[in-house]
Amino acid sequence: RIPAAMFNEKVMAGLGRGLSERGRMGDGAIATAIAGLKRFAALTRAMGITNVRTVATAAVREAKNGPDFIARVFDECDLVIEVMDGEAEARAAAMGLVSGIPDADGVVGDLGGGSLELIRVKNGEMGNRISLPIGALRMDAVRKRDKRALGPFIAKALDKVKWADEGWGKPFYMVGGSWRALAQIHIWMTDHPLPIVHQYELPASAPAKMSRSLAHTDLATLKQVPHLSTSRLPTLPGAAMLLAAVVKKLGASRVIASGFGLREGLLYSDLPE
Repeated sequence: RIPAAMFNEKVMAGLGRGLSERGRMGDGAIATAIAGLKRFAALTRAMGITNVRTVATAAVREAKNGPDFIARVFDECDLVIEVMDGEAEARAAAMGLVSGIPDADGVVGDLGGGSLELIRVKNGEMGNRISLPIGALRMDAVRKRDKRALGPFIAKALDKVKWADEGWGKPFYMVGGSWRALAQIHIWMTDHPLPIVHQYELPASAPAKMSRSLAHTDLATLKQVPHLSTSRLPTLPGAAMLLAAVVKKLGASRVIASGFGLREGLLYSDLPE
């Protein structure tokens, strides 16, 4: 019971960028998203795919112009967007992790542009979970306004996790593009011989070291990392600081990267056991 990907394509639209300041998705991000969705709709038609599911998460859920965006996607792309609440988003991320690491026993963290979902997973089942408004793009916006404000911003959000002790001594499984990028950087920095992110393990001390290192690393150096998306570079210092804070808050034993996330979780949930 595992999804086999026959075709996989991604467009970085950045719908959550600027959301915390304006409460709206930016026109440029919307244009990028709709162009991508038009392409995806055309590809599914060309492939003869009849079961198409289009979902939106935190940015569309919270933006004042979210309903307008949904209506425009329907008119221009003939796609019906399903807006997921925090609970559904957390479950999909957890199921994606389970589809790739069935024996996972720890806490899953799914970092998107607009939110962070933390979910306790054991024996293929979900336990406590929470959705926090502290996505990669939001942290980047806070850091650009005032670097000193990012630490308190992260701490305030993580204070809401009342079940953090359930992660003590267990692995932390990281899901999401920005955190996968950190795994890619760690693979490159340590000269690890196998450049595969899925199930790559970092020691619990690594995120804090990476956070300090990235604060003094220029973009030209990071561009040397193979297969690293340059569009994610601005979000990496915040993602590393958050990862270090989450690992410390949970008392995690180690960090394990997952190449499977929300999309795989949605498909996995629909497959027969």
